[in-house]
Amino acid sequence: MVFDDETRALFQEEVMENLAELDGALLELEKSPEDTSQVDRVFRAVHTLKGACDMFGLGRVVTLAHNLESLFDHVRGGWRRVSKDLLDVAFLAKDRFSAMLAEGADPETADDGGLGERLKALLRAPDLPEAAQPSAAKEPEAACTPACTPACTPECAPAGNGATCQNWQLRYAPSDPGHLTRTDPLALLDEVRTLGQVRVQCDLSGLPELAALDPDDCSLRFEATCSIPGEDGDNALRDVFLFLENPDDVTIEPADAAGGALAAPVPRPRPAPESSLPKTPEPAPNPVAAQPPEQAPARPTPQAAPTPPTSPVAPAKPIGVVRSDAAQKVATTEPRRPAAPKKEAMQSLRVDAAKLDDLVNLVGELVIAQARLTQLASVLGHPSLTGVAEEIERLSNELRDNTLGIRMLPIGTTFSRFRRLVRDLSSEMHKSIELVTEGGETELDKTVIEQLNDPLVHLLRNSIDHGIEPPADRLAAGKPEAGTIVLAAEHAGGEVLLSITDDGRGMDPERIRAKAVEKGLIPADVRLSDSEIYNLIFLPGFSTAEKITNVSGRGVGMDVVKRSMDSLRGKIEVHSELGRGTRITIRLPLTLAIIDGLQIKAGDDRYIIPLSLVEECVELPRERVQASGRGRSIQLRGEIVPYIRLREAFELTGQPPAIEQVVVTRFEGERAGIAVDQVMGQQQTVIKSLGGYIGSVAGISGATINGDGTMSLILDIPTLVASVKSCAA
Repeated sequence: MVFDDETRALFQEEVMENLAELDGALLELEKSPEDTSQVDRVFRAVHTLKGACDMFGLGRVVTLAHNLESLFDHVRGGWRRVSKDLLDVAFLAKDRFSAMLAEGADPETADDGGLGERLKALLRAPDLPEAAQPSAAKEPEAACTPACTPACTPECAPAGNGATCQNWQLRYAPSDPGHLTRTDPLALLDEVRTLGQVRVQCDLSGLPELAALDPDDCSLRFEATCSIPGEDGDNALRDVFLFLENPDDVTIEPADAAGGALAAPVPRPRPAPESSLPKTPEPAPNPVAAQPPEQAPARPTPQAAPTPPTSPVAPAKPIGVVRSDAAQKVATTEPRRPAAPKKEAMQSLRVDAAKLDDLVNLVGELVIAQARLTQLASVLGHPSLTGVAEEIERLSNELRDNTLGIRMLPIGTTFSRFRRLVRDLSSEMHKSIELVTEGGETELDKTVIEQLNDPLVHLLRNSIDHGIEPPADRLAAGKPEAGTIVLAAEHAGGEVLLSITDDGRGMDPERIRAKAVEKGLIPADVRLSDSEIYNLIFLPGFSTAEKITNVSGRGVGMDVVKRSMDSLRGKIEVHSELGRGTRITIRLPLTLAIIDGLQIKAGDDRYIIPLSLVEECVELPRERVQASGRGRSIQLRGEIVPYIRLREAFELTGQPPAIEQVVVTRFEGERAGIAVDQVMGQQQTVIKSLGGYIGSVAGISGATINGDGTMSLILDIPTLVASVKSCAA
């Protein structure tokens, strides 16, 4: 089958989501080996990945996924415990999936590094062979019957929390050649059992003679009577068989229509772990209920099946959006059998990121045009025009918020990628390190998140290599053997604060200074504060590593961090205590596109202060202005608030007005005032870069275009206040 570029791009995106889900589930399983829900999560991710790759004809990927799926089926069946060897092989398999599915890779000839043999060795030697036996001795569980209405008991519907159960008759007769090389029928039936109470019978009447038997084909037919909680049990059953080669191999109909009733299930013994298929037919607890072979067609067809019009999967749609979470499966399907009214399910739509960027740019231009209209209405003073301008302003504000909201994503999606990095690096360096993440629900512009990956990787590698000590050194220092790295995010006004904190050895200012002098990065006689010394680690070529390794030593990583922060209009601060640890804090704007601002005027120039930093505005008569240097203060309700005069900070010419305005701002937990000539009012601000020919200017974070076509500079209040303080000192 030939797929177009759009379908392949959708396939790649879907595969990446499933690989990320698999990675996260394995990491959670490593922390909680007894958590069976994580085993099921791994199983679902691998099964979904296998089905998607099967449709694209990626046989090697399907085979690897099938073997990994069988390995975790041993865990679910109680034949194997979750061990380090099993998890190591699973992580290697995940990496192998990524390599085989990478664009341009040749999975047919690429070497797997012995992964296949390791998987087969684990499959041949379960470490809990006796665990499968007691399951056959369990008491039969209560089963739903057609009389289980209107509400089932928790014992009757363990998965439905007391929801009404409906009975369904399932027939599964694989017909495609080589079915067993791609799909394990037993694994599918086990997944069906997780939905509710299920009784399965195996029909051997279709088995050919031994000489004609193909071990890759499945000649068995399975019939199951299922009692599924809820009103959408048929859709849940179809989702299990979503990726079959031939959707007509599965038929589902109400049990009453098929004349079936769900009897009490008889426990079936698990098959030997060497085989993925049952070697003996399952015993039928009720011989009368079993269909004679001559009444059951070997290959059911839609014409012979007395089912309502339904199609489990639309064959013309080779791929759908299938989330790894079982509660969030969405697939492209044809209309199904009408069900009872229920709540609308949440629906999602994939949109090209470039289209979102274009939309934000158009909204920015609309904001500028709206500002022109508002200014024109105020000049003309026409009541009708003013009313229209106010309505357009309200609509543009809502459009702006909704558009930017689409671009906002939780930063936890980025945090989850680093757990695997910390695991692999700590193992490589023989250190024990735990990564703790906080504030993953904090939302940030997608453009910012996309550019955060590399800086955070370098910061984490730096903490693992330079920060956290080896276990012996930590124990000698009276610390726990395992080190801790905390990756946290939180909102602070119009910014997001990211911090990477470790409880390692900390930084030695004298050693950093000596290394910088040795490398010729600073003069030997220069005087620097501890904060300035810590910032030397961001200089190109600076490194305190004694030898070059594949992790550090070339002085590149932290330089990448600094350049990335500058491009994002972010700031980075370092606080360290020798022997106690290091904390690196990154301050980032919520969005790089549009903000609310307060327009002010000083001299003949206009400026913008981000509205998220503004607390209030107060008047400052000339008689209250003290002429003692740049540092000044005002008293607001019993609190002393220092302020700076923008005219003096930017060395503007001319005389200030008799009554100036002080804009009181709050940032980093402190208050500071900005004395200006005039406060002109609130304005939506489309942020424009100053450009490479201007570069970075202290106290200025960007520019914007006003409604009359003139330009206003956007003030960087924290940097502006800090620069004035340093000059005054």
